[in-house]
Amino acid sequence: MFRLYDTDGNGVLDTNEMDCIVNQMMTVAEYLGWETSELRPILQDMMVEIDYDADGTVSLDEWNRGGMTTIPLLVLLGLDTNVKEDGEHAWRLKHFNRPAYCNLCLNMLVGLGKKGLCCIFCKFTVHERCVQRAPASCVATYCKSRRAPAALAHHWVEGNCHGKCARCRKKIKGYNGITGLHCRWCHITLHNRCVGSAGGACTLGRHARHILPPTAIRPLVLDRQRSLPHRHTPDKQTLPVSISLPISIAATTEEKKEEKEKEKEHRAPPISFQITPPEGTCPLLVFINPKSGGRQGSRVLRKLQYILNPRQVHDIAKGGPMQGLQTFKDVRNYRVICCGGDGTVGWVLETMDKIQMECRPAVGVIPLGTGNDLARCLRWGGGYEGESIHKILDKIGRASTVMMDRWHIHVENSTDEVEQLQMPDSAPHPTSVPYNIINNYFSIGVDAAICVKFHTERERNPDKFSSRMKNKLWYFEFATSEQFAASCKNLHENIELVCDGVSLELNKGPALQGVALLNIPYAHGGSNLWGASGAHRRGRFPDAQQDIGDKLIEVIGLENCLHMGQVRTGLRASGRRLAQCSSIRLITKRTFPMQIDGEPWMQPPCKITITHKNQVPMLMGPAPEKGRSFFKLFTHC
Repeated sequence: MFRLYDTDGNGVLDTNEMDCIVNQMMTVAEYLGWETSELRPILQDMMVEIDYDADGTVSLDEWNRGGMTTIPLLVLLGLDTNVKEDGEHAWRLKHFNRPAYCNLCLNMLVGLGKKGLCCIFCKFTVHERCVQRAPASCVATYCKSRRAPAALAHHWVEGNCHGKCARCRKKIKGYNGITGLHCRWCHITLHNRCVGSAGGACTLGRHARHILPPTAIRPLVLDRQRSLPHRHTPDKQTLPVSISLPISIAATTEEKKEEKEKEKEHRAPPISFQITPPEGTCPLLVFINPKSGGRQGSRVLRKLQYILNPRQVHDIAKGGPMQGLQTFKDVRNYRVICCGGDGTVGWVLETMDKIQMECRPAVGVIPLGTGNDLARCLRWGGGYEGESIHKILDKIGRASTVMMDRWHIHVENSTDEVEQLQMPDSAPHPTSVPYNIINNYFSIGVDAAICVKFHTERERNPDKFSSRMKNKLWYFEFATSEQFAASCKNLHENIELVCDGVSLELNKGPALQGVALLNIPYAHGGSNLWGASGAHRRGRFPDAQQDIGDKLIEVIGLENCLHMGQVRTGLRASGRRLAQCSSIRLITKRTFPMQIDGEPWMQPPCKITITHKNQVPMLMGPAPEKGRSFFKLFTHC
C-alpha cells in the first residue's frame, strides 16, 4: 500500500502524495455517505501526525508505525471491511404463508409457496426478477456525521402489514395490495392515513432499553481525539494491528502454523466505531452460533437482526467473538447474550479473558441444541423451543446478575512409559486436552467413555446426528453398550484423589467407574449429580449446598452407567458425595477417558491440578411464575 502511493519511488511520501491519499479517503467517505465537509481537515491533521520526525515526509517506518495501525485510515482507504456500506439490503429467499406484495412492481407474489426475496433487516419484499432494481433503502445502522439529530426518525417500510393499526386500532387489510406501513425500529404498524399522527421521533418500541440507535454509533474517524495516532508511543507492539500479510502455507511447519493461529486469536481486531449508548439504557451484544440446534440458530439470528440494531448481533461462526467484544470494549452498562450451547458460552468467556476490560459485562444464555447444562443452572431452560424472541428479551430485562466460579486445570503427562490404548474399534479418538478452564464440570471414567464414543461416531458419520432426537437415541445406545463393556471398571483402584491436601483413599471405598467434579448443579443434559439440598439425611455432607459462586467445587463418584441413569430419572437422589473443596490434585495410573464441559478425550497416565481461576458475572433468569398453569408442571426444566 505504501509503494502504491509512493509514485516517484524515493521511499517517502511527500506532500503531494499525502494529498492523493487524503483525496482517496474523501472519495471513499463520499461513497459511504459520510458528512465530508468536516472530515477533510481531520484527515489532513492525521497525516501530519504520522510524520513523527516532522521533516515534511512520511517514511515507510512511520507509515508502518502510524498509518497502517490507524483505523480511520484503513477504513477510508477501503482496507477495513468492518465498516460495511449502510442501505444495502440483506436478502433472504422466503416462502410466505400470507398474501405478500412486491415493493417495486406492487404485484402479488404468486406461485408455489409464494416465493420471493425479503430483507432480513427491514422486511423490504421483492420478486426475484425485481431484485436488481431494488433501491439501497435499507435501515441505517450508524450515524455518518458528528452533527447527529437529537431524535431518531422512524424508518417506514410500506406494505405487507398484518394486524391492527397502532393509531386507530382498526385492522389493516394487508391482503388487498400494498397498504399500511411499519417502522423497522419501533415495529409499530399504521394505516397510510394514520402516519401523520405518529410523530416524527421513534421511541424504539418495546425493547428500547436493549437497542443501540444509529445515533449512538459513529465512525471512530469523526472523533478526532481517539482517531489520532499517539506520537509518543515508542512501543509498536502496543498499537492495534489491523492488517495481516499473506504467508505461504507450504513454507510453514506445523509449529509455525500453530503459532500463527494463536497470534491471530490473541490479536485485537480494529475498532471502527465509537459507541455511546443513550442514558438509562443497557444495550445487548449478541453472539449466535447458527450451527447450534439445527436450523434454530439461523432463525434466531435473523429475528434478532431485525429486532435489534444489526451491528449488535454477530454470527460467531464468522471470525469468533473477538471483533464484537473489542468494539464494545469501552461501553459501560451492557450485557452479552450467547445463543448456542455451553461450548459457545465458554468460547465467549475465554475471549473476554484476553481483553482488558474495566468493567466486565454479565453474560446471559439463549440455549440452542442439546445439553445446555449451564443454561438450566441459570434458569434459561434446557433448549429453545420456538418461544417468542420478544418474551426472551423481556426476561433478559428482568434478569439479575450472579457470580460464577471458573476453574483452571493443568494436565501433566507422567514420565513413565505411556501405555497404548486398546479399543475394540479402530476409529481415532481425541487425545488432546480441549480446554484449560472448567466452566461446568470435569469428569473421568464411565460418563466420559460414553461421550468419547458419541464424539467419535459423530465425527465419522455426521449424517447420523442430524436431529436432537437422533442424538439422544445414539447416546442411549452408547450408554447401554458401556454398561455391559465396563471399560472403566475398578477406576477407584487406578486413581489418587487429593482434595484440599487430604487424600480420599478411593481404593478403600466402594467400587467406582467414574468421578465427576461439578461447578454447576447440572451435568449430562440435566442430571443433578450432587442432589438437592436436604435429600441426604444420611451419608457424607448431608447439609452441604451447591452454589456456583462459593469458590468450592463438588466431587461425586459414579458406580456405573446404571447409576447415572437412576440419578437422571430420579430413582436415586444423587451420585456418591465424596468432597466439597477448593483445590484438587488427581493422579491416574492408566489411560482413561475424560471430558471438560462435554468435550472428551483419551488421557494417558497423568497428574492433574485444579485450582480456582476467577469469578465472572452471569445473568440469572427471572424465577418462573407459579400457579398460572397446570401444564407448566410438565414443561419446567
